[in-house]
Amino acid sequence: MESSRRWTSPSAGRPSPTAPALRRRDASLYIVASALGGLGLGIAIFYLNFLYRAIGLDNLAIGALSAAQALGALAGAIPATVLARRVPRRSAILAGGVITGAGIVGVLLFDAFGALLLSALFVGTGGIVVSSSGSALVADATIGTDRAAMFGRQTALSALAYFIATSIAGALAAPVSQLLGRPEASALVIRALIATGGTLAIASAVPILFVRPSPVASGTLEAPVRRRLLARFAAIEACFGFGAGSFLPFLNLFFADRFGLSFAAIGVLLGVLAVAGSIGALVHARYAVPRLGTLRAVVTFELASLPFAIAAALAGSPALAVAALAVRAALMYGAAPTFTSFQLSSFTPAERAGASALLTITWNAANASGASLSGLIRATAGPPGYTVNLVTLAGAYCVAALLTVALFRAHEPRGDPAGAV
Repeated sequence: MESSRRWTSPSAGRPSPTAPALRRRDASLYIVASALGGLGLGIAIFYLNFLYRAIGLDNLAIGALSAAQALGALAGAIPATVLARRVPRRSAILAGGVITGAGIVGVLLFDAFGALLLSALFVGTGGIVVSSSGSALVADATIGTDRAAMFGRQTALSALAYFIATSIAGALAAPVSQLLGRPEASALVIRALIATGGTLAIASAVPILFVRPSPVASGTLEAPVRRRLLARFAAIEACFGFGAGSFLPFLNLFFADRFGLSFAAIGVLLGVLAVAGSIGALVHARYAVPRLGTLRAVVTFELASLPFAIAAALAGSPALAVAALAVRAALMYGAAPTFTSFQLSSFTPAERAGASALLTITWNAANASGASLSGLIRATAGPPGYTVNLVTLAGAYCVAALLTVALFRAHEPRGDPAGAV
């Protein structure tokens, strides 16, 4: 139940004595870097599941590797929190990028399942370090009234980069295959494509080098009210994480197994979903929030996305499946950055990275559970298992939307100092 006492940060209502020097320009630099990183990593991640199949792994093993990447976020909890509180955002983001790169290198070098598990853990660990500090950077560098729109722009630009990445990824398969003299589905060709994406991702470090090395204000998660607030957000993240893990990591396999599409076709279709998501991210903060209010806009879009997930589960053609998933993506990509802004605006600047890390940990733990169960279902049922996966996603998202209403209908974010709002 919602607490009758509204939470107010101890620092809300007075300027922070160590206010960071981050500015809107720094947030924009991070968003550009995020898009560049998404371009390279989008190519690499597009082929991960296909690489696992090329080296002989089954659906159960692929599900375990997807779960390992999510569990890497759990392993990265301590470094993410420590770095976010003790070093400038710029340094933490660069450190996370190095860890992620080490995981990609491991995927390129090893075939053994144990080594691939470790590599996936590294990718997840680096990802939480980057995302927690990056989200905190965007929040610190923008004022409350502009924060949701800035997160929306980040989501939209990242989705556009993903569209370009998947389109390039699918198109590159044929020429690389011809160059190496191997079939497109061979492990050597796929590893060459993953390496190409990893090389492009290195360029994302360049904009981060121009972010101000501003020190982070000291602070910890405060008790007892802060714990109750964090727990309520964590319950919602757990539902979203479990639902997402049930299907989203296996989108490429869904189109390959159910409809028998080629790499190039799958790349274009995933790009269409990304573009739809970017449109939703841009529209939500600008048009839906002013008319409906923050939480009502979030919950309305989340609930509206559910019928389209079910429609995709039942679709008999790739065109219908893509259309349904595109609408679902537009609605959920629209709601997600607004809710992220709502979450981070509830914490003080010194706490945001730590809170973001803990919420991401919760999401990834649930995501790992969903991915493992999803792999088990498909290993047992085959392609029809994707229908179960999508129904599970819809059910989990429905619970998350209802929890949002129940737990936060009277909550007002008060993490920003009074002079910044």
